[in-house]
Amino acid sequence: MNLDLNILLAIRNEFGEFQLTKVHDGKDTLAFRFGYWRRVNTHILQVLLEPAGVEVVEHDIDDDDCGTLYSYHLK
Repeated sequence: MNLDLNILLAIRNEFGEFQLTKVHDGKDTLAFRFGYWRRVNTHILQVLLEPAGVEVVEHDIDDDDCGTLYSYHLK
């Protein structure tokens, strides 16, 4: 995986502010979160990340108070 600055800037230009965090799954997985757990177009995100050689997997969590929360894990 090679997430260079140009890829990250392209993602920000397309979807706005985001957080890139480590998922605590024992595998050192990274995940994007956009805004307040906002859903984004997975296909566009995958195309933007294609040069980095990663696969995007959408994860959602149903929260009683906030509704569905979305994050995008990188494989």
